[in-house]
Amino acid sequence: MILTGSAFSAPLTEHEVLVFLVQLSLLIGLARMLGGIVKMFGQPAVVGELVAGVLLGPSVFGKVAPRAFEWVFAEEAVQSVIFGFAWLGVIFLLIVIGYETDLGIIVRFRRAALAVSAGALLIPLLFAGVAAFLVPESFVGLGVDRSVFAGFFALALAVSALPVVAKILQDLGFLRRNFGQITLAAGMTMDAVGWLLLAALSGIAQEGFDPALLARSFGGLALFTLLVVTAGRWFLDGIMRRVLDRGSDLTAALTVTVVAALVGGVVTQALRLEAILGAFLVGILLSTLRHQVREVERTLEVATASVFAPIFFAFSGLRVDIGLLNSREAVLWTLGLVVMAIFAKILGTFAGGLFGGIRGREAFALGSGLSALGAMGIVVAIVGLNLGVVSETGYTVLVLAAIVTSLVAPLLLKAAVRGWEVPAEEKERIDREVLLDASEILGSRRILIPTRGGKNSQYAARVITRIFDDPEVTVLAVDVLRSWTQRFAHRIRPGTSDPSGIIAELEGVRHRVVTKTATDPAAAIAREARLGYDLVLLGATEEEREGIGIFSTVVDRVLGSIDIPSVIVRLPENGEELPGMPERILVPIVSTRATRAAEELAYSLISKTGGRALALHVVDRPEGQGIALDEFAVESAVRAGQEMVAAAAAFGERLGVVVETGLRVAPHPAVEIVNVANSGSFDLVVIGAANKPLSNRPFFGHRVTYMIDHSATPLAVVTLPTRT
Repeated sequence: MILTGSAFSAPLTEHEVLVFLVQLSLLIGLARMLGGIVKMFGQPAVVGELVAGVLLGPSVFGKVAPRAFEWVFAEEAVQSVIFGFAWLGVIFLLIVIGYETDLGIIVRFRRAALAVSAGALLIPLLFAGVAAFLVPESFVGLGVDRSVFAGFFALALAVSALPVVAKILQDLGFLRRNFGQITLAAGMTMDAVGWLLLAALSGIAQEGFDPALLARSFGGLALFTLLVVTAGRWFLDGIMRRVLDRGSDLTAALTVTVVAALVGGVVTQALRLEAILGAFLVGILLSTLRHQVREVERTLEVATASVFAPIFFAFSGLRVDIGLLNSREAVLWTLGLVVMAIFAKILGTFAGGLFGGIRGREAFALGSGLSALGAMGIVVAIVGLNLGVVSETGYTVLVLAAIVTSLVAPLLLKAAVRGWEVPAEEKERIDREVLLDASEILGSRRILIPTRGGKNSQYAARVITRIFDDPEVTVLAVDVLRSWTQRFAHRIRPGTSDPSGIIAELEGVRHRVVTKTATDPAAAIAREARLGYDLVLLGATEEEREGIGIFSTVVDRVLGSIDIPSVIVRLPENGEELPGMPERILVPIVSTRATRAAEELAYSLISKTGGRALALHVVDRPEGQGIALDEFAVESAVRAGQEMVAAAAAFGERLGVVVETGLRVAPHPAVEIVNVANSGSFDLVVIGAANKPLSNRPFFGHRVTYMIDHSATPLAVVTLPTRT
């Protein structure tokens, strides 16, 4: 049945579609342009995006070209669609911020966050509440009781805008700082309380205070938060696992992420709070899932920063009409209220900080960040205007205060941190996080170790897992069942795979064991590897090796079918006992991503053992070619090699180790490296290789293959798929 008539609103007309596209073009284009300009002057992009809205609004565009302004912004249907896009933008922004929220820091500073949020809300409410009884009558809705007006007016000047605050912190690079995470936690708390207060005030303005409605909102939020961190995590993890298990990719994972955040927004919106709270909570949840695709966060971040967030911030500024401040009194009151709102917020953080252990510069930084009223202040003003509690002039004052405080907040925040020496512990954490974000494999958290037992897997578990910060390791034990008799026998006796040796090596490391039976172990391992792992750690032997293969048949087939980073560990066949932690490591280097990944592994191991690493580059000099042109080519290659080993030493320093460097010229670089590796001076060789699969098996290039085949020293091959 097709619904017609009143079941659906009429679609946009051809003219309205044209106006809609023009509005989007103006909002996104000008917001991005001004955002880029202000960034050149050291300000966050959100400042330019808010200013873009003011310029496109009635204050500037409406005055300079009134007929054009009327043509672009007069259509109510189009404005409703743009409003929907704007709120979609803020939801996406809160998903991204949720991903970047560090729950560990928030839990650590929870007392400070609660104390600061209380002070930063209550004291501004007191100041603004007093001011509300002193402002001109022109700010108050016609026939409205001053006490009701004071409630809306005080709330609009006392809240903090979580999206704006988060964007400022993100743009200025302060989001990872301890005070940045405390600011987020305090802002989220204030937002939640602010929406509850707004619901109560709206009820009072319409039909009187309804405590049951307020209790339902508060209780619903508490229950939703509990469900998010318990059943919600389990449910979403299961959905993401099923999606990835079916071979789906970034598109499917992104769909699950966005739908989950929208559902979270639906819940909090239905509770008469705000959709952004639900999106933020779900964003935090999504970052903790075991099964996920790492590119989802980056894709959302790019789409949000380039399209959706600029629409929201520009649309917020679009509502400002400075022309309504047509008297000296109104202008002075506006300036005074802006100053008061900022002063009260900073005073409140200092007062709350006394109970939460926050002092001095840190309290000033928190107050500066939380002083942005932003969208929250605008929403309170809109509700007040729609209910007739606030007049058009009062609405303009409140919206201007929200915009101006959002513009001033980053300036104050930069002043607060100028010359502030970051504590050593915090600086070390931030530097480490930046390094992990830019790393090839060091940032891996979810690690898969497939095994049927054996010393290669044991050594891999013993050595490699130690370089990662709090990894989640899954040990996958696969029993091979090739016939119906084997399947029957497996039902009546234990499996042949024995992961106990690997589990013993993982003492102190978070891990779980997954057991499977399969006729094709390589396919079973590859299928598991698709479930959102960051790294696959393989122990390789010479068993069942094909003539054209590199490692064993199973390992080769796994490497030929997965597209995530891997580390393959192989010990010499003649070794009886497992070697200890490596003290001397050789890293052959060239200028590739895979080599950098190998350096990450090697230097991180050295930082744990206190040993030494040699970064060796060998320049290829063909035999029997002594003409001047070849000499020049060799000299150029040597200079390039010197830059490579210098970069290796610098990278080692960033990881906290001293790296020895070596540069040689030889007719056969692979042979030279093998000779050095087998000299007895090293107990581990770490090689980086780009994996270019060929017909269900890996291909690392002839030089790397030669080194793997001829090395008599324990070997770790770090592979990066060319598709990542």
